[in-house]
This record gives sequence, structure tokens and C-alpha cells, in this order.
Amino acid sequence: MNSVGDTLKVYYDRVHDVVSLYLEKEDTNTSPKNYSKTVALEVERQYSFDEAASLLLDMVDILDSEGNFMGFRVFNASRYYDLDLLNSADEEILDESNLKRPDDKIIAKVANGQIIY
Repeated sequence: MNSVGDTLKVYYDRVHDVVSLYLEKEDTNTSPKNYSKTVALEVERQYSFDEAASLLLDMVDILDSEGNFMGFRVFNASRYYDLDLLNSADEEILDESNLKRPDDKIIAKVANGQIIY
């Protein structure tokens, strides 16, 4: 996901408590050969099984008009992420169409006691 030329942009809608992470692919032919690595702020947090399951339920994919994956959005963001990190993200104001969640959501498919999707 984070190969040379890919950028992850983070936006936070404070009113609706929704964080959006967009993966933007850049043309690798125009990227400089010598690039500097961006140092990410790491915050260690361990989720319980219930918290992890809730996070999955609060997460939806962001797709473009052609159905291509662009990133993901997490509702109830302050439940899962540090507020200082959220407040350091760029501001985004989502309209009602972006706040709809799918009626049905497949998280995983299980067959013979194994997760296959």
C-alpha cells in the first residue's frame, strides 16, 4: 500500500466524529529517485476483541465513481484514535451522502472454520 509514489491523506470531520483516510497514487515516473522517508508518529494501543470488532463495524471503504478503492472512513473516530492525532488531521466536512453506511456489510467469509475473505 505505501510504495514509492503513494500518499496517505488523513482528514477529520469533527462535527460527525468521522476520520477519512485516502490513498492517493502518484505517477511513479515523476517521483524523485531519491526520496526521504516520512517518519510516522506511532501510538501504541492494544484493542480488546470487542473493540476490534467494533472498529471493523465502524469502518467503510471509500470508492470512487468507478468503484475503485480510494481509502476508508471510520465512524466514531474518537473511540478508536487519540484526540490529539485526530485534531492534527486536516479538517473535512462531510455531507449526508458520505455519512451513509451500507445496509449490509460483509466483514469476512468463513468456510470449514477458517476465514477465507
